[in-house]
Amino acid sequence: MKKGLKITLIIFVVVIALVLGYFIGYKNAYDKIENKNQDQNINLIIDQQTFYAEITEITDNILYVRGLDVNDINYRGEFTFSIIEETELLWRGTKIELSELDVGDNVAITFEGEILESYPAQIKEVVKIQLLDDEK
Repeated sequence: MKKGLKITLIIFVVVIALVLGYFIGYKNAYDKIENKNQDQNINLIIDQQTFYAEITEITDNILYVRGLDVNDINYRGEFTFSIIEETELLWRGTKIELSELDVGDNVAITFEGEILESYPAQIKEVVKIQLLDDEK
């Protein structure tokens, strides 16, 4: 009987060790995946840049803006870009329509990617435009 009890105990310990090893390995793999996703999200945020501008012209879905003096010197010139369906338009955290923007409005422009060196400079991918004026 004692020999059977020892074998049962050894089998029980081995099964417990295997189950613990499985769950610990699963948790480690899951944590690595989560950390990788967070790193990618941080990289996406880092690749975005924001500058402040005044709207000088609106033609259909194309905006022409002039960078404000508070910006870095690289963002004080004139820029143009298209508003696409994915472009987020906000005023005080509330979504607005393109028709609510007017010439002379101050805006914060968040974009990613390159700016084409032309006149005016062309921003390829505008992610978000925030209306900065106190009233719409």
